[in-house]
Amino acid sequence: MELKGYTGNILNVNLTDNKITVRKQNVDDIKHFIGGLGINTKIAAELIKPNIDPLSPENYLIIGVGPLVGTITPGSSRTVGTSKFPATGAIAYSCGSMSFGFQLKNAGFDHVIISGKADKPVYLLILDNNIDLIDAKEIWGQDIVESTHFLQKKHNNCGVIAIGQAGENLVKSSLALIDRTSTFGRGGLGAVMGSKNLKAIAVKGTLGVSIANPKKFNELFSNLLERIKNYPQRESWHQLGMMRSLPVGMLLLDSGQKKKARQCNERFYLRKLKKRRIACPSCPMGDKDILQLQEGSNSGLLNYTSSIINPALMFTLEDLINFDEAIKGYDIVNRYGLDSLTITSLLKFCTILYEKGILTEENTGIEWKTDYNTLIKLIEIITYRKEFGNLLADGWKKLAEAYNSIENEMLTVKGLDIIFEPRILRLGTMEFEQVVNPKGAHVASGGSPTYIGAGSSIEKFNIHFSRMGIPKSAISRIFTPPLEEMVVNIGRLTRYSEDWYTVLTSVGLCARAQMNRFYGLESTTDFYNAITGYNMQPEDLRIAAERTWNLIKLLNMKEGFSRKDDKFPKEWFNPLKFGDKILKFQDFFGQTIITPEIANQLLDDYYDERGWDKITGIPTQAKIRELGLEKFQFINN
Repeated sequence: MELKGYTGNILNVNLTDNKITVRKQNVDDIKHFIGGLGINTKIAAELIKPNIDPLSPENYLIIGVGPLVGTITPGSSRTVGTSKFPATGAIAYSCGSMSFGFQLKNAGFDHVIISGKADKPVYLLILDNNIDLIDAKEIWGQDIVESTHFLQKKHNNCGVIAIGQAGENLVKSSLALIDRTSTFGRGGLGAVMGSKNLKAIAVKGTLGVSIANPKKFNELFSNLLERIKNYPQRESWHQLGMMRSLPVGMLLLDSGQKKKARQCNERFYLRKLKKRRIACPSCPMGDKDILQLQEGSNSGLLNYTSSIINPALMFTLEDLINFDEAIKGYDIVNRYGLDSLTITSLLKFCTILYEKGILTEENTGIEWKTDYNTLIKLIEIITYRKEFGNLLADGWKKLAEAYNSIENEMLTVKGLDIIFEPRILRLGTMEFEQVVNPKGAHVASGGSPTYIGAGSSIEKFNIHFSRMGIPKSAISRIFTPPLEEMVVNIGRLTRYSEDWYTVLTSVGLCARAQMNRFYGLESTTDFYNAITGYNMQPEDLRIAAERTWNLIKLLNMKEGFSRKDDKFPKEWFNPLKFGDKILKFQDFFGQTIITPEIANQLLDDYYDERGWDKITGIPTQAKIRELGLEKFQFINN
């Protein structure tokens, strides 16, 4: 049977034996797990043995793309990486975009499974059916931008996943970049590649992707593209990109940093930072940036970034005065393959410990400040594991073990630093999901009506609920919070935000607000059916997503994770001084202060909505049977 949308091929690469094979996908697996994140997770369940060292040859790196990737479906460029992550010890996933997924699909592969460890640094080259492991001596030790430029020049503008020096040195929070722009692997995917002596994966595809019903697809495509073209805010998205999504300048202003706020407004960005916008294949919005500094000591510097927000958040370091320093620091972080969010959080936290006398210049070799010089020093010692940086390179958990009185002050979950601060943004699904995500403080709540204040009324919530395909039977529960004045139960809503995100990630669609806003569960199913020729119902896709999320949870249950690990950072329950304001941990509508008791009730409600045991926080036997996951309880035990 010839598959449409899917290539049907899974590439297996054993680095230890230098062995490359191809096997076919199982059609039943496709229908049960859809693709992308779903099939990746199913493969991980079959291959990854519990309690292995994430940096051992026994760990697997699984890369996959969904059935919409490789077509011109707007926003269909997601690449998913699944592995056991060293920063947390969880079996989890990360997503990226740009051209890699498009090229992989057009080379004839849906998934790549990488195992073992090469005896010397290599890169994997995929040119349609020609696959080889190439000596990476020319790029080992080079940064990500240099390595990507080398590979794209040598292999005809191929799609590239590459690591930098941080990944080579097994920094546990290191990540990779796709096409030197899109972050890929928060939580240590860079270190997983480094542990395998795998510097990069380069792919170029020319085979094309077959579509089952071209006429129906063209109709769906034309109608959607017309909607996107007529979107009133499209022009401002083109102009400002992700700056429309999170007003960092306003946050700086509210925190009392007026001078810096002026360097983070729209006018400054357009006149002094933005060189041009770049987009993933098939994306009509173009949300990524090439930045160029036009003045200051780093004038002329070019920086590729998936979001202007990332370097802007580095600018929140109190003693980082000029934005050109933030861009320069961020550029070095990117080149080395570090996580800018983690680096910023570590610098802030270590400076607080220094002020308290816990860290000293004598025991760390650093006079801790949140300024540019200390930032660069921190980047260097972590990347190359020098002195105190060797401890920090092993992550938050090792830091807590070294100074066991500090753990309660850390803004981390399962060993990852938080991304969204609910005392500033209030408790929406993005903030809550950081606590329950199996990976740790990560975000998988695509399309949520609570995204940075996106849903400010019950009417808007209901519009989002319909789009996300939330069953009508669940809506009354979502509007039944622990306290009446809270309006919405974030715990129950988060379950469906995760499901919607998983649908998008499995089929291969972008989860960013400016793109996924044009999709709903019904329209996504229509595209899926037109491309694959299947006759799936919207509920089939939602259940497949639920099945995938439950399987991820089962995998991490075997790793020892349970409710005990889904912990709200204790610091959230303390007031936060923010400029002239004192901010408290509040519900989304600002009606209620979230106490530990309310937080625990929301966790109960989340588990209940998922059909999981409230005491253990893991799927019940009834839920496992309902989703047909019985066999995965015993695989690799």
